[in-house]
Amino acid sequence: MSEQQVAADAQAGVPEPGAEIEWQAVPEVDPGTADFPARARCGTDVILIFRVAGGYRGVERACPHQKRLLNDAILQGGDKMIRCRWHSYVFRLSDGKAVNCPGYRLRVFDVKEENGALFVRPAQ
Repeated sequence: MSEQQVAADAQAGVPEPGAEIEWQAVPEVDPGTADFPARARCGTDVILIFRVAGGYRGVERACPHQKRLLNDAILQGGDKMIRCRWHSYVFRLSDGKAVNCPGYRLRVFDVKEENGALFVRPAQ
């Protein structure tokens, strides 16, 4: 990676490769009472948190195709993928990679529950 790219990434808040990204508390979402998907923030990003098999997963709030909101998106494939209701574009929740729409990628977020609270960070 060039020095210019490292400097640009640092300015944009992108961590260096291999750097640990810190977890951020999500006090606005109580996992015991929230309706999912729940709207939350991760830094300056507005995201949606979905309850999936075995835990939670966060995604950017709108589909990267035409920026339609994903509030009513459908989880499928054993909660391993998400499908936008508008144009049926499907993305893997593990890494955001498009399944049926080449050239698009959904930003995904790690979500964990500890002591009855949720914490989020951009997926690594």
